[in-house]
Amino acid sequence: MGRGNPTNMIGYKVLGKGRKLGGGTGRPNALWWIVLLLCVLFFLATLLPGGLTLVSWHTEQEQADVSDGLLGVINNPFVFAWVGMLLMCAMWMLEYTRRGSIGVSKQQRGRKAPAGSFESEIRLLSTPLHLAWFIGLSALTVALLVLPWTLDWDFEIFFVWFLWGAIIAPVNGAVLGSLVKKTSYARWYRRQAARNPDGRVVRRVQPFWRSFSYRWRFDLWICGVAMLMIVAGALIWWNLAYLPADDFGDADDIQEATVTTIVLLSIGVTAMVFGLWACTQFWRSGEDIRTGESAT
Repeated sequence: MGRGNPTNMIGYKVLGKGRKLGGGTGRPNALWWIVLLLCVLFFLATLLPGGLTLVSWHTEQEQADVSDGLLGVINNPFVFAWVGMLLMCAMWMLEYTRRGSIGVSKQQRGRKAPAGSFESEIRLLSTPLHLAWFIGLSALTVALLVLPWTLDWDFEIFFVWFLWGAIIAPVNGAVLGSLVKKTSYARWYRRQAARNPDGRVVRRVQPFWRSFSYRWRFDLWICGVAMLMIVAGALIWWNLAYLPADDFGDADDIQEATVTTIVLLSIGVTAMVFGLWACTQFWRSGEDIRTGESAT
C-alpha cells in the first residue's frame, strides 16, 4: 500500500489507529467556524487597501492613506502564499471531513487499475448550490480584475486584487467542469439504472479514463487553465477596446497585445470545450463520482 513513501507515512499518522478521518455528519463544528472566519478576514484584509482607494476615489473624498508597511506585508509573496496555503488546507480538510471521510484505500494496487494508498468519499453539493458558487466566483473575478481600471490605480495597491483574480479564475473553471461532470454522470447513472429491472448500475473500468478523469482529474485541470487563458485574453481585449491608444502604448505594443489576445482566446476556448467534453466522460472511469483517491 505504499507505506515506504514519506507522504504516505504522514497520512497514516494523521488518520490514526482508526484509519479514517471524518464521518460526513454535515454539521460544522467550532473549529470549522473559526477557520472559516480566519479565511474571510484574511481575504478581506488583503483587499482592504484597494477597497479604501476605490471608495475614496468614487466618493471624491480624501485619498485613503495606505502605509507602505501595510502594503509590504500584504504584497509579500511569502506571507500571502504561506498564510493563504495554511488556511486553505485547514478549511479544505475541515469541509471535506464535514461532508465526507478520508481513509486507507481498500482497493488492491495493480497495473490495470492502479490505486492510491488513501481514498475519500464526499457528499456532493446540490446542483443549484453548485451553480450559485460558479456565478458568485464569476462575479468576484470580474470585480477583482475590472474595478481597479475604473480609477488611476496604483499597481502596488491593487497587486493582490489581480493575484486573487488569477487564482480564482482557474478555480472557477474547475467549478464549472465539476458541475458538468456531476450532472452528466447523474444522467448516465439514471439511464443505466432504468435499463436494468433491479435498478443496478454496472460500472466497467477503462484504465485511461480512470487515470485521466478519476485519479488525476486532468479534465478539471484543463478547464481551470482554459478559464485562466480566457479571462486573461478577455482582459487584454477589453483594454484594447476601451483604453485610448496613447494610454495603451505604441503601435508595436498594440500589435503584440492583439496577437496575444487571439492566441489566448483561441487556445483557451478550444481547451475549455475539450475539458468540458472530457468531464462528460467520467462514467468511463468505472468509479463513483462521490469518491476519490490519493496520487501515491
